[in-house]
Amino acid sequence: MPKHEQQIHPEAAVAPGYLANHAARVFNRLVDADLRPHGLSLSLIGPIMLLSWKGAMLQRDLVRSSAVKQPAMVALLDKLEALNMVQRSPSVTDGRAAMVELTREGHEAAARGRDALLAANAKGTAGFSPQEAALMVQLFQRLIENFER
Repeated sequence: MPKHEQQIHPEAAVAPGYLANHAARVFNRLVDADLRPHGLSLSLIGPIMLLSWKGAMLQRDLVRSSAVKQPAMVALLDKLEALNMVQRSPSVTDGRAAMVELTREGHEAAARGRDALLAANAKGTAGFSPQEAALMVQLFQRLIENFER
């Protein structure tokens, strides 16, 4: 019996929701440990990765595109701005809105974040065949769709 199954209720040990949540917590710890030496964390990497993927965007669109609520996003952006990883400027079309874009340091952080995320995923799928890894992705997608219904 795997070690983690010895520490939890037997029904939880076979519950997909529990296992997905447990896997996410372990994944998050791995990524955070990889990013910490660079002064980053998984929470800081979220907006950085989104900006790296989609390019500069309005702060409100950044909130809409992420799982982070407005007050928490403002705090993250304040911290990222202090670390010189993002810069905010007034929107040309709406003076009340802020445009957010990555700086050179932010692009470097996005590359580190990508590497950390890929490494953690590779560790999690070690020993899986490509078909098994693809099947797991499909099953997780279905699990998420079911939960969201």
